[in-house]
Amino acid sequence: MKIEKLIIKDFRSHKLTKVTFTSGINLIIGQNGSGKSSLLDALLIGLYWPSKPRDLKKDDFLRIGGTATEITVFFEKDGVKYQIHRNITRGLSFVKYHDGSSWRGLESGQKQVRDWMEKLVPYDVFLNAIYIRQGEIDAILESDESREKVVRQVLGLDRYENAYKNLLEVRKEIDARIRAIEDYLKSTENIDELIGDMEKELAETLKVINELSPEIPKLRKELEGVEKRLRDLDALAEEINALQLETRKKEGNVKALEAKLQELEKRIEESRSRLRELEEKVRESNKLKGSAELYLKLVEFRKQYVDEKANGEKLAENYRAQISGIEERLAELSEMKNRLGELEKKREELKKKLAELEESVKAYEEAKTLKTNLDRLRMRLKLEPEEIERLAAEIETAKKRKEEIQRELEEINEKRGELKNRVSERNKAIMELKKAKGKCPVCNRELTEEHRKELMEKYLAEVKDVSKEIKELDSQERKLRRELVKVEGVLKRERELITQRELLEQIKELEEKLKSYDLKKLEKKAEDYENLKGELGKIEGELKSLKDELEKAKALEKKKAVLEKKLKSIEEKLAELEKKLGELGFSDIKELDEKLSELEPTYRRYLELKGAESELEREKKRLKRTEEELEDAREKLQGEFSSLEELRKRLKEKEKLYSPEEHAGIRERFTSLREELAGKRAQLEALEKKREETMENLKKLKEEKEGRKEKIKELENLKKARERVQNLREKVRRYKAMLKEGALAKVGELASEIFEELTEEKYSGVTVKAEENKVKLGVIYNGKEYGLGFLSGGERIALGLAFRLALSLYLAGEISLLILDEPTPYLDDERRRRLVDIMQRYLRKIPQVIVVSHDEELKDAADRVIRVSLENGVSSVREVELSV
Repeated sequence: MKIEKLIIKDFRSHKLTKVTFTSGINLIIGQNGSGKSSLLDALLIGLYWPSKPRDLKKDDFLRIGGTATEITVFFEKDGVKYQIHRNITRGLSFVKYHDGSSWRGLESGQKQVRDWMEKLVPYDVFLNAIYIRQGEIDAILESDESREKVVRQVLGLDRYENAYKNLLEVRKEIDARIRAIEDYLKSTENIDELIGDMEKELAETLKVINELSPEIPKLRKELEGVEKRLRDLDALAEEINALQLETRKKEGNVKALEAKLQELEKRIEESRSRLRELEEKVRESNKLKGSAELYLKLVEFRKQYVDEKANGEKLAENYRAQISGIEERLAELSEMKNRLGELEKKREELKKKLAELEESVKAYEEAKTLKTNLDRLRMRLKLEPEEIERLAAEIETAKKRKEEIQRELEEINEKRGELKNRVSERNKAIMELKKAKGKCPVCNRELTEEHRKELMEKYLAEVKDVSKEIKELDSQERKLRRELVKVEGVLKRERELITQRELLEQIKELEEKLKSYDLKKLEKKAEDYENLKGELGKIEGELKSLKDELEKAKALEKKKAVLEKKLKSIEEKLAELEKKLGELGFSDIKELDEKLSELEPTYRRYLELKGAESELEREKKRLKRTEEELEDAREKLQGEFSSLEELRKRLKEKEKLYSPEEHAGIRERFTSLREELAGKRAQLEALEKKREETMENLKKLKEEKEGRKEKIKELENLKKARERVQNLREKVRRYKAMLKEGALAKVGELASEIFEELTEEKYSGVTVKAEENKVKLGVIYNGKEYGLGFLSGGERIALGLAFRLALSLYLAGEISLLILDEPTPYLDDERRRRLVDIMQRYLRKIPQVIVVSHDEELKDAADRVIRVSLENGVSSVREVELSV
């Protein structure tokens, strides 16, 4: 498989990104947070969505401000070019292949495309063999168990482990079926005896059915005759009951109509009496009507007179008071004009004095600013002039010492490198001596055990001496670096020195400027200026107030004229009211009230009689309706009498045809026959059901007898199958162990070569040992094997990286693509440089490698560099071609 191109839109920080990949080593490089790892996430999602690692969530894909997340992956597999396109937001997906001239569709739909990709390159294979993720190296170093899990996943041993477990489940299922069949055969041993008993039971049931069947038709015929007579008697009794009810109903109707006639006659007499009383009231009302109308007219006028006179007098009094107030205010405004002239003259005098003081105030403000700046600078000045000079001398001395320390460190590194080369050469010679047979690899003469031991002791002693020298150099380096830290601490104060010198110069300059100002004299003039300014403000405020008041005089004159006009109108209306009172014949309100008191009893009586005329008409109509209702009731009573006599005649005729004793006897006989027939039928049905059940059970027993023979054959086959499954399971176990042992041996060789490169041949090999659910790692140092606890932190990381790369290189014959995500965390500078050499030497065995890193040193091993950066919150990609 080879990745050719990746196009992503609105994915995390990528707005629209296109990346082309080539054969060889492709390096994706950028700072943390630039969006480089998002390219690998997009590749994984594009190929296998909705399958994904647990830390990838759909809600996190869409870029802020984006419309829809889209991913397109172009790749080649077995000589055929493919492209997969996914719109994650809308749930759209398709895969196409290139037939040499154009793209043709293969599948569409999220699940269909995922299933197709799973068949082409399984998800587990891609994730475990092709893609080395961040954190896998930690898992390799965590424990023997977690290391075994990584090995099992990458090498695909899980398939055999699952097959081994699945075969156990198959064997358990076969055992369960064998036990079930054996239990079944045991429980059906007496099946022939059961068949014989059931045949006897069936014969007895058939005999009883034949005896019972003829009795049922006889009972049914007798029951039909009794039932017919019972229906006739029921109908006759029901008809008699209906006639009795109807007769009692008619008798009740006659009594009700007779009572109604008496009630109606009484109501007619009462109505005629009320008519006479109402006619008398109507005549009296007509006589009182004129006096009542005069009373209403006078009451209405009195209300108008009282209301309007009270309101008018109140308004007139209010207008007079307002006019008086305005006249007083106009007199006061006349006196204010004199005060206005005095204030304007005083204002001009104050303005002249303020103008004379302005220059002194300006000078005082300048002096205050200089003094404030001087105080602030003095607060910032932390050192005395003598301390500043001493600090300058210390910094100059520190600069010279730093140069000396750096030269000494370079000399130590150079010497230590020479010593490490000597150690590496001697360790290599020791390993060759251990493996050598026949001739000595050093002097080329015959190699005896005594000579081997002598040379190894010599080389080991030399390694020990050189190691001691290296430790002394390390001690000198640590001492120099501690001193360097102190020196750099002094040099960090150089900026402080510059700042303090600048502050001192500014303070001196401000002190010279302040000498030219008389602060006390200027401060006194500034106080005088502020006092005069305050006094001027008060005068101007009073002037404004006086002018505003004088402006109101014209408005007050106008308002006075309007009020006088309104007062005249009110007085005219009050005079009109008095005129109307006289026209009605009254000299004052008292005479009007006396007349109203005289007319009031007459008006009240009129009100009492006012409704008599309408009530008279209603009573006449009510009397007419009652008389009509009386005539109708008489006609209905006559009809009810006739109907009652006819009913009594019919009832008497029907009672002659009916006997209650006969009816009760027939009903009792019907009940007895019906219960007897139902019992016989139920007995017959139960027997017939028993017959059917017995025949069905007999059929099943005979079928089960035949099935029992089949189960015996099935039991024999299952026992043979169990033996075959157990043999196959053992073969899978042995094959998995053999495959794991062979793979780990080769992985150990590759890991040894890589680890030696990373540690500058300090270690001569890596040991890999497989145990049950464990993979143990060790290293060879000075010819002896040590565990991981022997290694430093950086060496442990280097070993984990070497082991994981070796796993992928072991599969290089099977895979054509390798992806590494951040392979350099925790590696020091020297081991990162070694990783570059390893990539050039080993990873080029794989046709295509994609590496994601923030480490610039890896560019030296890359054929193509893809640089990712973040610009205004959006990832930007730039591709760079390099020469191999």
